[in-house]
Amino acid sequence: MSGIKKLLKRYNDISIVAKATLWFVFCNIVQKGIAFITTPIFTRLMSTEQYGQYSIYLSWLHIFTIITTLRLTGAVFNKGMSKYKEDRDTYTSTMQTITFVLTFIVFAVYLIFRSQINALTELPTFIMVAIFAELLVAPAIEFWTVRKRYEYIYKPVVFRTLLMAVLNAVIGVIAVLITEEKGYARIISCVAVNLGFGTALYIYNARRGKSLYKQEYAEFAIKFNLPLLLHYFSQYVLDKSDRIMVQKLVSMAAAGIYSVAYNIGLLLRIITTSINNAMTPWQYECLEKKEHKKLDDTMFMVFIFVAGCCFVLSSFAPEIMKILADEKYYEGVYVIPPVSMGLFFSFMYTTFANVEFYYDKNKFSMYISSAGALLNLILNYFGIKMYGYIAAAYTTLICYILFAAGHYIYMSQSVKKGEGIGWVFNTKRLALLSLGVVAFGIVIIFFYENIVVRYSIIVGICVIVFILRKRIIPALLVVKKHK
Repeated sequence: MSGIKKLLKRYNDISIVAKATLWFVFCNIVQKGIAFITTPIFTRLMSTEQYGQYSIYLSWLHIFTIITTLRLTGAVFNKGMSKYKEDRDTYTSTMQTITFVLTFIVFAVYLIFRSQINALTELPTFIMVAIFAELLVAPAIEFWTVRKRYEYIYKPVVFRTLLMAVLNAVIGVIAVLITEEKGYARIISCVAVNLGFGTALYIYNARRGKSLYKQEYAEFAIKFNLPLLLHYFSQYVLDKSDRIMVQKLVSMAAAGIYSVAYNIGLLLRIITTSINNAMTPWQYECLEKKEHKKLDDTMFMVFIFVAGCCFVLSSFAPEIMKILADEKYYEGVYVIPPVSMGLFFSFMYTTFANVEFYYDKNKFSMYISSAGALLNLILNYFGIKMYGYIAAAYTTLICYILFAAGHYIYMSQSVKKGEGIGWVFNTKRLALLSLGVVAFGIVIIFFYENIVVRYSIIVGICVIVFILRKRIIPALLVVKKHK
């Protein structure tokens, strides 16, 4: 009991920022954990083609979300929380009104070209209408959540997130069990949950705003985000388009197999997203105080931790695949290592981009992201045709590496112009760590049938992490000092 009391005392003594960060990380892990736990249920109840339908719905939802929201729920909303801190309610309701109107406009365009769009997405009209109904109000959830995160009001966010995750899983399983069209049933269950919570929070945000729309806020947000739209589309291309290309170039069933394997690789994103959300304010603070050495040393330890997670996930891939899916999905196991490596480089370039955004250098993201997305589409087309759907994971990895390198170079230039120094992060050690990640991801595949070697590697990784624990743990808990 004394140990528990000590933990409670330490918890009560930390800042509200640290408490919020801990709960947000915990919430994100549990949310993704629920989805992870239910995956074996869905993969066993649904055929590969039906699971492919669900994954393709998610991919197209992502595309339409970018179009109908202009990604106003992203970096520009955080920027607005700071720029208009005395009138956050009106800023929130203005962003919400813009996304609502845009969704109606895009829906009208869909109705005009319904047949052509349905043929492109391979989704029926009732599913497309459901998607647009979701898009009308779902951004309200993100606006509400981001604002609460920004203000470190964590309890309602944790409750809402976990409740949505549980309802999504439970209603989804029930819907799949009672219908024959299991792919569409899973889609509708997701839409229903998002529609319910989105409507409630849309009304809440609208009532709190002094007005539904303010021209100044709209102009600021749109001008800030327009240069980033190609960047956001490019992120989509890297994250989601490969599934659509697998669907088109191979089959819906192949898209289902690829999606299951890809989603296992995305387990690492639970960690990287949580870390990035928690540490971005701290990175900005370090840059403001010109504590570049502190930022470099701390983030390098974080990069080592993420690399270790990448190694463990890639090493355990065969076991994870067998747990989450039956034999019809197993050939997708070779997708997991390149996806894990890609997410390591994705985390790196996001860290570099945060520095760029601090100096208001956001146009480069548009240029490099557009070039990377175009390259990814070309490599996907030829790679999938020549080597099958597994090639899509490797083409995405290549593009993430180029993203990270490009952002590193531009970030260094931005810092040099802003601060007069040549670098923020140590180039040599980052390059060595990156080479180690790529080498490991390639080599481990050859030992998937040798459990002794793989488990020995995992033990070795754990030993290294244990040795470095006194440097890694403080780096991950650095926000505790953020008052």
